[in-house]
Amino acid sequence: MEGKTGKTRVEKIVYGGMGLAHFEEMTLFLPYASAGDTVEFTVTKKKKNCLFGEITEVIDPSPERREAQCPVFGKCGGCHFLHLDYDEETRVKEETFLSTLGRIGKIEAEISSYTRCPERFGYRNHALFKVGSGGTAGFTKRESNEIVPFPEQGCLLLPPEMREAISALPPESLTPGSKVRTRLDSFGNIHFWGVDSVISPPDILMKAGGFSFPVFPEAFFQINRYLNDSLLELAVSLPTETVEKFLDLYCGVGFFTLPMAGRAINAVGIEVQRQAHKNALAAAKLNKVANVKYIREMAERGFSRVGKMDLALIDPPRTGIPAPVLKSVIKLRPREIIMISCDAPTFARDAARLAEAKYNPTAIHLIDMFPGTYHVESVALFRRD
Repeated sequence: MEGKTGKTRVEKIVYGGMGLAHFEEMTLFLPYASAGDTVEFTVTKKKKNCLFGEITEVIDPSPERREAQCPVFGKCGGCHFLHLDYDEETRVKEETFLSTLGRIGKIEAEISSYTRCPERFGYRNHALFKVGSGGTAGFTKRESNEIVPFPEQGCLLLPPEMREAISALPPESLTPGSKVRTRLDSFGNIHFWGVDSVISPPDILMKAGGFSFPVFPEAFFQINRYLNDSLLELAVSLPTETVEKFLDLYCGVGFFTLPMAGRAINAVGIEVQRQAHKNALAAAKLNKVANVKYIREMAERGFSRVGKMDLALIDPPRTGIPAPVLKSVIKLRPREIIMISCDAPTFARDAARLAEAKYNPTAIHLIDMFPGTYHVESVALFRRD
């Protein structure tokens, strides 16, 4: 079947940014498609009863299809929706989120609000790119280790000053096969790690929601410089009342812990990464937040030092919440749980587990932290029946 060619009409876009179509009574998935496209394609892979392919020609484009503003779109794997206008992108994200929640989580819900990004481009404050032969910098091709060099204009998801700084790096300062991390701090300074002869600080200072956060280069910090404040404001607005004890699981540098501490008498954050834990302690001191305690421990083990909680916030990695961890959270019997996720399938799976434990979603908000990609941040409040 691999290498076979055909013609089909794309029916809709599903989670992962793939166009869904049918060919020879089999489901076919095509990247960089728009609902309503009629295309020619080549089959690249067969998996169980599904086919995967690549579009070779758009015969009759959908009315929603646009010319991508990036010349390497479709080659570079960083973006998925630059061939759609932003209105269509947000519509697709909401539709695919709800369908995923229904299919995996068996939960029928409505979106309480959808926060659009004020700018589709230039929003990222952090990037990790690879170096190819000759010192060329770029991201990798979709489902490949092949490096696609940045175009002359740079990656549009990065602010102009970051693109200019990357372009100005001498090729001899970049080691082929290596990775380079770059961050834009809250003062407009651009930092690199992994560039020869460039000395960067061990931490940088980031700001969000009126708080200052020291951030280790490899520590996680929300990447959307336009929406970080909005994300915090949304999370803080969700609890129905001030609580006695608040738990922030996978708390990182304390991004949610410090603002949420204002809704609690006592707050506890659990984080396993040593440098992120160190940053969280420094942030609490820097911002003079005294009612926060941080525990450096794996989530699976940290509960023995927590005790009963009234409110829990969980912002796990993309893989979601491990079943034993979620079971331990439920045993603490918080009245409310806030779950934050950038991955709809794992959110749906974990939401179903919460529903089984009589925690039902009372509000689900989407905030577009990642324009141009199929990812969207969900922020949901679950309340115990």
